[in-house]
Amino acid sequence: MIKLQTIGRGACGTVWASETGPAYKREDGNPARSLQNDFEMHNRVLKSRQTLMRLKSTQVQIQIPSCHNFIEPRNKEWWAANLERFPQGYTPCNMIEAQRIPPFGESARHLLIQAFCPDEIKQKIINSEPDRDCLIRLYLGRRRTHTRGSQTFSRFKAFSLRNYPLHEDQLEELAIPADDLHQYARMMAEALAMMHWIAGIDANDVEFVLAPCNDNDGGHIDNVLGRHSMWILDFDLCRDMTMDENGVGKAVKAFWRNDPFYPRPENSLWDTFREQYIHTSDECLELCDVHKREKRQFLSRLFIEQVEAWGKDSS
Repeated sequence: MIKLQTIGRGACGTVWASETGPAYKREDGNPARSLQNDFEMHNRVLKSRQTLMRLKSTQVQIQIPSCHNFIEPRNKEWWAANLERFPQGYTPCNMIEAQRIPPFGESARHLLIQAFCPDEIKQKIINSEPDRDCLIRLYLGRRRTHTRGSQTFSRFKAFSLRNYPLHEDQLEELAIPADDLHQYARMMAEALAMMHWIAGIDANDVEFVLAPCNDNDGGHIDNVLGRHSMWILDFDLCRDMTMDENGVGKAVKAFWRNDPFYPRPENSLWDTFREQYIHTSDECLELCDVHKREKRQFLSRLFIEQVEAWGKDSS
């Protein structure tokens, strides 16, 4: 029997996988977080991607892990066959079985370690088994460093390649081409518009990560990180978005309260994000009759206007 190892940990619980096969997300974290909602929203987003693929003349860029099953504690047959794959002492709980997002290989890990890991722990990270589970959280809306006078310092001291946060200044330090940065912004904008105007959800607390490609399905970028795609995951805090100004207001709050994945209005990538969001929104709304389409086109632009206004108020 192939044993499972932890490959991640979040507010909902722990994530487990073997070298091959699916990932299992256990509901053994914050009791206020719901894997049932995560599963339902995840499938809505998958369906919305399929819909957008039919509407678009070009390929949908974002990758979304396949979502296979929702496994409950009462599924005695499944747990009888699989509980021993977890360490001793683990008990049945709600769990999602989904496609594992492939981790970056040795070349990308070595690049990140050499560029950003403190010298005193580099060898430890190189030899660390958990740090082989390397995904990159892409923060287009935050720079890692501040400058006080002539001194530049980092906000972050710990180092781990699991969900490694890669900030705007680090992208520049790695000499990621500007064209790629703008493409990342387009990928995020397309995904957000798809979630708003096809899936009908606020996209609250979703995560965007860079990781190797999924069988050529979706967009890809090739640079110093190797050939990779942008993936979206973690839908447990997503909620329905009403198609009115109140729904837009909630989506704007979700935009600003999430981790800083999206470019900010003062950011050089904002115009690219803004243009793609509006373009994809209009593509999504081709499904609607004329009256609904006109109303929701107004709402999609209102979303952008309110994000920009929030940014001015907080700056």
